[in-house]
Amino acid sequence: MTAAGEHKLDRDRDLLRILSWVAWSDGDVSAEEKELLLQLGADEALAVEAPGLEALEALIPRIEGEDERQLAVKLAYQLIRISRRPGDTSSINAQEKVAYRRLIDGLGLEEAQIQEAEWAAEQDLAGPTSLLGFLASRFKGLGAWPDATLLEAPGAPRL
Repeated sequence: MTAAGEHKLDRDRDLLRILSWVAWSDGDVSAEEKELLLQLGADEALAVEAPGLEALEALIPRIEGEDERQLAVKLAYQLIRISRRPGDTSSINAQEKVAYRRLIDGLGLEEAQIQEAEWAAEQDLAGPTSLLGFLASRFKGLGAWPDATLLEAPGAPRL
């Protein structure tokens, strides 16, 4: 594999670690979140153990460029929007809001960039393509994926 290809895989792994950190931010990862993390190629430890705040602080500087930073915001926002727990009165629980705020503060994006990423996330969540389908296309080099046509087939599970 070329150095550029390995660098992309490292960046993708960093994004997966950030998603894992966000998923654990409320102290619990639902079965759906665990399955998603494992399907994305996250190490089993990332899906089973809660990474500490120091993990996020180490990952943020490794996310290079505004596009990658906006992608991190978009994916994190989508993850916390789909993981509503029973009894939550808001679409995003309080602990996840705090974690999300830490992430976006650390990424140093302007408010307009954050709003753009959140808008794009909402469009994806409301659209016909599932989050899993999007993530499958983004992270296909990190693990086994079902065929994309299966993800888009009528009756296919949606996140």
